[in-house]
Amino acid sequence: MIRSPLTRALLYAPAKLYEMGVRTRVALYETGYLEAHRLTAPVVSVGNLTVGGTGKTPLVAFLACYLRDEGHEVAILSRGYRRASRGRVEVTDGRTLFCGPREAGDEPYLLAAACPGVRVVAAEDRAAAGEWLAARAPVSVFILDDGFQHLRLARALNLALVDATEPLEEAEMVPFGRLREPLTGLRRADAVIITRADRAFDQVAMRDALARYCRGEAPVFYAYHDVTGLRRLDGGGTVKPGSLTRRPVAAVSGIARPDRFVDDLLHFGMRIALRRDFGDHHRYTREEFLEVVAAALAAGAEAVITTEKDTVNLPPGAASDLPLPVYAAQIEFRCEDEIALKGLVLRALRGRRGSGKDQSRREV
Repeated sequence: MIRSPLTRALLYAPAKLYEMGVRTRVALYETGYLEAHRLTAPVVSVGNLTVGGTGKTPLVAFLACYLRDEGHEVAILSRGYRRASRGRVEVTDGRTLFCGPREAGDEPYLLAAACPGVRVVAAEDRAAAGEWLAARAPVSVFILDDGFQHLRLARALNLALVDATEPLEEAEMVPFGRLREPLTGLRRADAVIITRADRAFDQVAMRDALARYCRGEAPVFYAYHDVTGLRRLDGGGTVKPGSLTRRPVAAVSGIARPDRFVDDLLHFGMRIALRRDFGDHHRYTREEFLEVVAAALAAGAEAVITTEKDTVNLPPGAASDLPLPVYAAQIEFRCEDEIALKGLVLRALRGRRGSGKDQSRREV
């Protein structure tokens, strides 16, 4: 976040031009001058208004596995941010992984590994990717990963995630803050999911902000991400997070919001002997990771803990033959009213399949 008055003054005009461009693009779709493309199967979009860090990937995995278990042929459409490839990449057909994390992108690769039986495609143009996949495989529902701003693709259900610990009324557009678009964009949401709702936050301020920016009929769900286990990367199995309570550990991550990861470890009473934050989607070299482990050992850490997303960005075998065990924190999406959320999704899919009427309200 930019705080320098001089820098803010210099960037004010470009920032306002950017905001105007975002508002104009949304207006063009809302008024029908630009048309949202409709796929043959309904689309459930998961996204947010901010840059990274609200927990979209765990929710996408939760929905994909739930709908798969309900008998749906599920396909996930993801951009594959910062992947080494270009164009369309089929990550998995639900049975076989066709590429690694560098070509697929770390998040599509994680989703492919976490959701067996679910197809995953990475592409910049997800509308075209959905058409390509639907012509080659049975798909009864698409899940659009990080799709809130992907206005080109129509959706049956538009889910917006909001971090409970970030006051909405104080949020600013990039580059001054983390908003990709103005808060008025929340009116496109069919439902809002408040993540990290297990942490302390101003519930009254959050309710007031949502009442101001959201449609009145849009339900609000409260959710959090549960650290369910620590998976040892050298194949040594999985332990409970509580097994490292009061133990010194090194927290190593290359994610958008590293503070959230560290908070999760502190929540279980771990002592942070060393912390290393890298840029989001960081790809580690073997030498770099060995240096981190050596620093952790020198700091008195008894283990190195990273995220599942970081594990796919480590070089092959990087966690083997090390003086410290390396663990990946496994997280799962949890919702306080899971039954209602699942019901909302199923109703949206039934409504999309059963109606040939225009649903322009949900096509932006």
